[in-house]
Amino acid sequence: MGSVYPLWIEKLVFLGLIATCIYGGLLLQDYTSGVALWVTRLCIMPIAILVTVEGIGRIIQAIYTK
Repeated sequence: MGSVYPLWIEKLVFLGLIATCIYGGLLLQDYTSGVALWVTRLCIMPIAILVTVEGIGRIIQAIYTK
């Protein structure tokens, strides 16, 4: 059995990605508008956050549970 899983790292990455996506959503106003902007903000960005955090969490888990 390996060392204790550092959940705080995953939480920090999650919060950082949320802040980045909020900033990115604000920047998208300059490039898109209407339905495309809302679809990106409500669908694509949250899915991208979840997939990225899950991938990083699996990498951290693989490193710490050797």
